Amino acid sequence: MSRHPDFWLHDGSIVLSVEGTLFRVHQTILTHHSQIFADLFSLPQAPHAEGQVQVVVDGGDETIEGCRVVELHDDSAADFEDLLGAIYHPSHFDALPPACELDVLIAFVAGILRLSTKYLIPALRKRCITLLSERIPTTWSEFVAAGGEANEGKGGMKVKAKGGPRGGPGDASMSASASSGAGNAQVDTDAPTYGTVTFSMATGSGAASTVTPPTSAASGSGLGLPPLSADASSGSHPPVSAHPHRSRRHSTSHHHSSHREKKPKAPPPRVVEFPPPKHSSLMRLVSLAQSTNVPLLLPYAYYLLARTSAPRRFLVSSPSSLPWDLKTTLLVGRTHLHAAQLSLSHAFLLAPAPPSSCRTPEQCARSRGPLVEWAMLSASGKGPEPLRAWDRWEKLGVCQACEKHARGRHERGREEVWERLPGFFEMGSWRSLGRAQDA
Repeated sequence: MSRHPDFWLHDGSIVLSVEGTLFRVHQTILTHHSQIFADLFSLPQAPHAEGQVQVVVDGGDETIEGCRVVELHDDSAADFEDLLGAIYHPSHFDALPPACELDVLIAFVAGILRLSTKYLIPALRKRCITLLSERIPTTWSEFVAAGGEANEGKGGMKVKAKGGPRGGPGDASMSASASSGAGNAQVDTDAPTYGTVTFSMATGSGAASTVTPPTSAASGSGLGLPPLSADASSGSHPPVSAHPHRSRRHSTSHHHSSHREKKPKAPPPRVVEFPPPKHSSLMRLVSLAQSTNVPLLLPYAYYLLARTSAPRRFLVSSPSSLPWDLKTTLLVGRTHLHAAQLSLSHAFLLAPAPPSSCRTPEQCARSRGPLVEWAMLSASGKGPEPLRAWDRWEKLGVCQACEKHARGRHERGREEVWERLPGFFEMGSWRSLGRAQDA
């Protein structure tokens, strides 16, 4: 056994043994943060072999320099060092670069998240989840605030950094728009089946271009998409609502003042642009979220993996690869994403419907623009991207009223795709995931 060079505190009151490394720390500080530690320190410890330090058995308990020794099993010494760093040093999270790679972020918070989950330290667990949620959004509002998928190929996700300690409650409006992602859960044996209907249109050269989407009713249910659960129909998991109040001191008017003081303008929020995550990083994130009960991070991470144009990236076997049942779930979810793009987010291209405000309904109905755009999208070789914002509105060749109507259908479709996202990967609803994470 060897003493840790930084966390052997001479005024410490207890010695913790983790993988042969000894940490001398303050029992009162640990018990203040964790009831698990408080209960653990009240239990008698079995003696273990003497090592490089002098061990004295006092009343059945092992002691070193008058401090009781408690052995922690199944923990990593490196993880425990990170946990103590976060507990003892308020500025610990400031060492994390604001726009670092996802791999760097995972390596920084993984140990803290694992042990704060195990030993029930909610403040540190929440801080780690907040940092991860900046990269992987967990609500539609977070997704939209980061630009949705409009920032794809332009550097990944964006987030507006606010005041407060990094990763703390006032740190940032969590959002994202990444470029990769994939699965979890069990496979639905009743796999949806899809019919086909063929659209033929003449091209400039006289040849015929064919589009074959699944048959569809007005909604996505006709395409075999997982039904929207009762929980999901009411929106994402409940957002935390703030109730601002005005203090009496600030609301009271002062008669002796001849004018009111002007509040200084707050500086504009600093926009931090995160690099797009790699597939290997997303798979590491998935494993971490599963092992620490953070299911809200999984649906969008699965989406990023499943929508890839090259599924072999997550199907290949590697030390960091996902279990095969999860890979199967990603492939099933990929099918649902294709159907959702057809019936929800991009249905305005396949089934254009002029609104009542259109003054040239026959001309707009005859426009080949929507089907040509769908044919180009289908021929692009990309994977399904039902959450990606479409921006080629000038190519539709319709009037302003029809374009406005199509934009509304597109946005409503994207939002419905987001609400259905957990169901695409056999995970229930956002609300049920939120309850499971908070349990």
